[in-house]
Parts: sequence; C-alpha cells; structure tokens
Amino acid sequence: MKNDIKFLHAFNRIPGIGPATLRALKEHYRSFEEAWRASDDDLRRAGIAPRAVASIQWKRASIHPDREMGQMVREGIWMITEEDDSFPRMLKEIPQPPIALYGKGDGTLFANAASIFFAIVGTRKPTHYGMETTETIAHGLAMHHIIIVSGLATGIDTRAHHAALECGGKTIAVLGSGVDRQSIFPPENISLAKRIADSGGIVVSEYSPGTHAAREHFPQRNRIISGLSRGVLVVEAREKSGALITARLALDQNRDVFAIPGPIFSPASQGPNKLIQEGAKLTRSHEDILQEFGIEYTQKEARKEMGVLDEKELMLLEALSDPEGIGALKEKTGLAVPDIIATLSMLELKGYVKNRGADVYQKI
Repeated sequence: MKNDIKFLHAFNRIPGIGPATLRALKEHYRSFEEAWRASDDDLRRAGIAPRAVASIQWKRASIHPDREMGQMVREGIWMITEEDDSFPRMLKEIPQPPIALYGKGDGTLFANAASIFFAIVGTRKPTHYGMETTETIAHGLAMHHIIIVSGLATGIDTRAHHAALECGGKTIAVLGSGVDRQSIFPPENISLAKRIADSGGIVVSEYSPGTHAAREHFPQRNRIISGLSRGVLVVEAREKSGALITARLALDQNRDVFAIPGPIFSPASQGPNKLIQEGAKLTRSHEDILQEFGIEYTQKEARKEMGVLDEKELMLLEALSDPEGIGALKEKTGLAVPDIIATLSMLELKGYVKNRGADVYQKI
C-alpha cells in the first residue's frame, strides 16, 4: 500500500532499526502503519528485540511520518519497496534482501528487464595499473550498454563511475549512507553523485536520508552491490578488504566473480590473485566479460561506437607503420611510457591495434 510507505520510512528514521527488525515487523503486522501504532508491550509480544523496542519507544513520538515523507519528496528522493514492480528483481533473490531502497536518478533502470548490471570494485588506494585497467574495462562495458555498479568510494569505484559517464553510459552508486547531499560519503564525491543521477543513472541506498556513513554499514552496502549485479569484477584489493567481502557475497548470491591478475609482489594485487587461485574468472579485457555473458563483440562495432581518436591516439597510430615495442614508440613520439601504455590500451579496446606479445603492438 502506497500510504504504508511513509510508516516504513518513519521506522527507517529510528536509529538501531535495521533490516532484521523491519522484516520482523512486516511478518507480524498487517502493515507498517499498524506496527507504528502498536504499544511497546505489543511489540515485545511480537518478538521484537528489547533494544529495538527501546529505540522505537525513544524516537517514535518525535517522528511525524507525513512530515518526514514530505521532506524526502522535496529533496527529490524516491523510495521503492520490495512489492513495487520497479524494485530490482535480482536483489529480491539474495539472502536478507533490503525491504526498501532510497534513490536519486532514473529509477526506471531497475524495471527494465533488458538491463545488465555489472559491478566493478577495488581498493581506495589503487596503482596506476589498477586505475587504467578500471577505466578501460568500465569504458568497454558501458559502450555495450552494460550498467556499471560500484560504491562511490575513492579509488577504483570513482574511476569506474567516471569511465562509464565519460562514454555516455549509465552507472549506479550504492551508498553506505543516505542519498541526500548532507549524508553522501565520501564528501569529495558529492558532485560525482549528482552527475550520476543527472545523467540517467542512480544513487541508491537502503539507509534513509540523514543517515551518515558508519563502518558497519559498508558490508551491508556491499551485499547490495553484488546483489544488483550479474557479476562482480575485483580490480585491485588487499587480501582483507571490502572488495573481497563483495566478491565473497557475490559467490554466496550465485553471481559470477571476475578478477584482474596483477604482479605477485604488489599488495594491491594479492586479493584478485587469490580469487583467481580460488576459481574466479581471470580477466584481461572487457571482451572476457562480454564473452562470458554471451554478448557478441566485434572490432568493427567497437570502432563505430568509440568515435573519434584523440591526439595521442593518432600520434601512436602513425608511429605504428610497423609492429613496435613501447621503447621504440617512446623514441618516435616523445610520449611518456605511462601515457603510451594507457593510450595503447584504449586503441586496443577500440579495435585499432593488437598486442602481439612482449609489449609489441601492431596496427590492425
């Protein structure tokens, strides 16, 4: 019932009321409105934990459901529940799914059965290799209309969101805080969150507006990242990290897990390398992911979709009259090695060059 959503939102505004309590309330009462009006003794008889009953008793009198709902609407925040047609179908399948989601942006993305969501996650402190890999793969997937899901964190998450947006793709940011401007974490990505929502993507959370980020929120957030997605790619991550938690959750949710191999001496590559050792799909390019999902990819299609080449790309193509190594290309063009590697990666993605091995490239 649409009227009932304001009472669900009111419960979400009470500190200490999480998915387990909401689920218990939903299962015992005919509606959240009935639960809202229940006495403390009735709540206890319904099996609600004493701490949760105390929280409800403490805050209920100061929360006005109509006022809270009105404030949310004025801020342009929508709310959907698991009963709504627009609630993500795949998210309903996971253990302990959220009862409701708050969001900004185009919520109809969730209702489109043809949409493919794919998560890219990794460390907040990536190497140059990790950043370039993330950009190349996210860009390639977005060009094939795959919606990139990540967590808006600094590092790999941020680069994945930006790469999708830069080629006109869509992306979803799942937060461990409220989606209102005052709550978004990290604060340096407030403008990125706005750009995601304004560009036809979604900024989404199970936490109500006004909820600030907390350490315990992020594992909960990660189950939504993986739960929304058909697969999860871990780019760089230490062995004990949030990205690996997301990968483990993905496995529990029967999702595909992909990982980028990296140098064995790099701490940032220990997590993905371990995942590969345990059976994750070794990933070298976005083509590996497309092939796994049965999505046809051709070089001609890539060239058409990628559009014009920039100055560095044109310079390197001109220098590749014959197959050349990176050292020779540096002498011919005067470009720095990191720029050459990044540009060659983009040219390979666009279908203009191929790597013949030993860092020797040739024009196609």
